[in-house]
Formats: sequence, structure tokens, C-alpha cells
Amino acid sequence: MYELFQALRMTHIAFGSVALVAFWVPIAAAKGGKLHVRIGWTYAAFMSFVVLTAFLMSGLAYGFPLDIRHFDHVLTNEEAMRHTQLSRQFAIFLAFLGGVTLAAGWQGIGVLRARKKPNGLRNPFTLTLNAVVVLAAIVVLSIGVREHNWTFVGMSAVGFVAVGNLAYLLRKPQTKMHWWYEHVSSMIGTAIAAYTAFLVFGGARLMPGLASSPYYVAVWLLPTAIGAPAIALTIAYYRRKFHDNGKPLASARAGA
Repeated sequence: MYELFQALRMTHIAFGSVALVAFWVPIAAAKGGKLHVRIGWTYAAFMSFVVLTAFLMSGLAYGFPLDIRHFDHVLTNEEAMRHTQLSRQFAIFLAFLGGVTLAAGWQGIGVLRARKKPNGLRNPFTLTLNAVVVLAAIVVLSIGVREHNWTFVGMSAVGFVAVGNLAYLLRKPQTKMHWWYEHVSSMIGTAIAAYTAFLVFGGARLMPGLASSPYYVAVWLLPTAIGAPAIALTIAYYRRKFHDNGKPLASARAGA
């Protein structure tokens, strides 16, 4: 079990590293051009493997907490219980970040395919996925409050992006370019989740001194602190570019 977990971990890191770099190519490339589309799909493919391995690792960490790592001594009952508890909390948190990434990516790609038929994305799978992510955010928040784990408390807010996803799915299109705004915000959302996971799990290895500081939680929140304004500014830019005054479509007003 230990070897399987480590193999998944290395695969997760490898695909995640490529995805974190590839993300910036579609950002810089001409939107809708060949480079944007091709590297965008490459990013999506690598992130799919990242999410899959995250779910598999979280399952192993939750189901086999004492078998996924080696110990240099025989654990006491108290140590075994504590390790089991921490491993399962880690599993929940990892699955939560994987769910956030999946929900954002699914939304970001789905709106492109359904832009001519917005209701096409409103299906049981998409609605259930986002509802589960919201519930997972509540679970992570409750664990954080109970365990005084401020990382969990702070990061639970990332999961509530699914509330915005649900709002988009359940209402009629508000503007002509609604699908483009949703695509941009959702794909940036996947990067927020990915960079957050990198800082949370990779920071302890790359920056052990800083990671042990109680102030390192501020570093974990950096992707959200940077990404959220970036989404707002990017959408504002494209609204100006598309001469979108923010007024709802006639069909949306009629359905209100």
C-alpha cells in the first residue's frame, strides 16, 4: 500500500507541475487561437490526472491510514489513533481540493460546449458535483473550527465557488457573452485550487522553516488573494472589450 501511495503521489506531482506551467500559456496566448486551444486542452488533460490521483490518494489515506507510510518505531495505541485521525483529515482536505478543481474545470470546459444551448450544462451530474463541493466545504470548515485548524477554516472558502457555479447553472443567461466570463473565471479557479494545493502540500518540503511558522497560512491564501481580484479584473476587461454594459438580456428579463 505504501508503494502504491508513493507512486500515485509522484504521478500527482509530475502531472501537477506540468499543469501549473501550462496554465500560463493559454493566459498569454491569443484567445481562441490554435495555441490557446491546444495548450488549454493539454492543461485540462493534465489537471484531470491531478484530480484523479488526488481522489485515489485521499481514498487510500482515509481507508488505510497506517499503511501508506513507514514508521521508524512501533506506534503506541495513542500514536496510532492520532495518526489515523490526522491522515483522515488530510484525506478529506485533499479530496475537497480535488472536488473544487473538478467542479471548476468541468464548468469551465462545459460552458464552451454548451454556449449555444446554456441549459445543456444543467444536468444531474453537474448539479450534484457542485452541491457535493459545497457540502465538502462545510465539512472542512467544521473540522477546522473543531480542531482549531485555521488552514481548514481559511481554505473552506475556496469550496464556496461551487455556489457561484450553481447560481450560473440555475438562472437564465444574463449577458450575451455569459459563457466566456464563466469559462475565464472557472479556469482561473482551477489554477487557484492547484496552486493552493502546491503551497499547502509542497511548501512543507520546499520551505520547511517557513512552513512551520504559524504565519504560513497567509502563504496558502495567496492564490485566492491574487486569483479572486484577477477574475474580477479580467471579466471587467472583457466586458469593456465586448461593449457589455452589464444589463441582462431581454430573455433573462422576461424570465425574471
